[in-house]
Amino acid sequence: MPRIHGASRTGAAGGGIRLFAGLMVAPLIFIAGCSSDGGKTDPGGSTGGNSGGSSSGPNKKGAAGPAAIAITPADGTKSVETDGVLKVDATGGKLTSVVVTDAKGQTVAGQISPDGIGWKPDAPLANAGAYTVAAKAANADGVEVTAQSKFNTKSADDTFVANFNIEPDSTWGVGAIISLKFNEPIKDKAAIERNLKVVSEPAVQGSWSWLKDLDGNDRVDYRPEKYWVTGTKVNLKANLTGAKAAPGVYGKQTKDIKFTIGRSLVATADLKSKYMSVKQDGTEIKNLPISAGGPSFPTWGGTMVVLDKVDGITMDSETVGLGDAYNMKNVRHAVHLTASGTYAHGAPWNEGKFGRQNDSHGCIGMGASNAKTFFDLVTQGDPVEVLNSTDKTVKPGNGLGGWNVDWATWLKGSALSGGGAAPTSGTPAP
Repeated sequence: MPRIHGASRTGAAGGGIRLFAGLMVAPLIFIAGCSSDGGKTDPGGSTGGNSGGSSSGPNKKGAAGPAAIAITPADGTKSVETDGVLKVDATGGKLTSVVVTDAKGQTVAGQISPDGIGWKPDAPLANAGAYTVAAKAANADGVEVTAQSKFNTKSADDTFVANFNIEPDSTWGVGAIISLKFNEPIKDKAAIERNLKVVSEPAVQGSWSWLKDLDGNDRVDYRPEKYWVTGTKVNLKANLTGAKAAPGVYGKQTKDIKFTIGRSLVATADLKSKYMSVKQDGTEIKNLPISAGGPSFPTWGGTMVVLDKVDGITMDSETVGLGDAYNMKNVRHAVHLTASGTYAHGAPWNEGKFGRQNDSHGCIGMGASNAKTFFDLVTQGDPVEVLNSTDKTVKPGNGLGGWNVDWATWLKGSALSGGGAAPTSGTPAP
């Protein structure tokens, strides 16, 4: 059938400390001060809304130097960018606690670095949000210092969303490709890709790659170098809320999608022999006679991936620019292979041609019984490899055509990797 183209400083005197207001997103810095004569420590005042802190005890002669905390953005800063600005740093000691909360009291997830001197959030902050940072650090003697900052993030002029092809708790074939299609142009692809993470068990070397969807929209797809291994557990985390796609344009989605790779089923349609071999876990279980695209409408070559399937669909020639050549209703056992409209389906009108003659408008046709057999066997994500086509290869943005891009080229499509694959190491969260 047809293809459808359609920042602050401190000072100490007599053991006391003072804080000075920082400018904009310059860090708020607090240094622990201790009296030299063993007297009480003055925790210091606050300036311009900055909240100071105090050490947990006096510093003795010969003891470790004081710790300090720097929070960026500084207290009282307005219109802060949502991504890449917020950070907490410690000098002269290590961070022991960093708690960031929004206006509703919800905690912002983040991690203290292994060396204990830095903290960053796991994901961008929300637009037009009010946030409070409370941090603690201690020097080598355990003398603790605290610091606080309050700030607001900038509002969004416009927002974007992505259409995700993978649903939570779904099972996909070994040819699965994770695909996100955006409803707005993505100018800063690195900012978006930086907030997409794929973790699998077992781990694989995989990469995102940017491309254009068949409809012209920006799209980013993820796949390993080779087909997935049966039983792989995959976890996609997309922290796009507050991610900046372009000046003034921010995301408003956060997704945590877990799915599984099922049994291996790979179909190979040889347009020369006019048979399609179906192998499950490496063993051929069916060899079905087919009739593919005829000389005027040859079936495209390359690897296609099952997108979905429906038992009963209308196929109309007008959708592929062929006028009123045909309008067939209730085409049975239709397995969807490309966004442009390539299917493998039942074609009883071509009875007598299966295994002998290619005479379709580009689809892979089978007799009624064999079409049902194939329909019942396949699931989303199963690859269908088309050999010996006389036409072009399926483009990566047409359905899930990314397997038709060699690995080196695929890696170059990433906005972050610089030509190196990103390992999906680790185990997905339970």
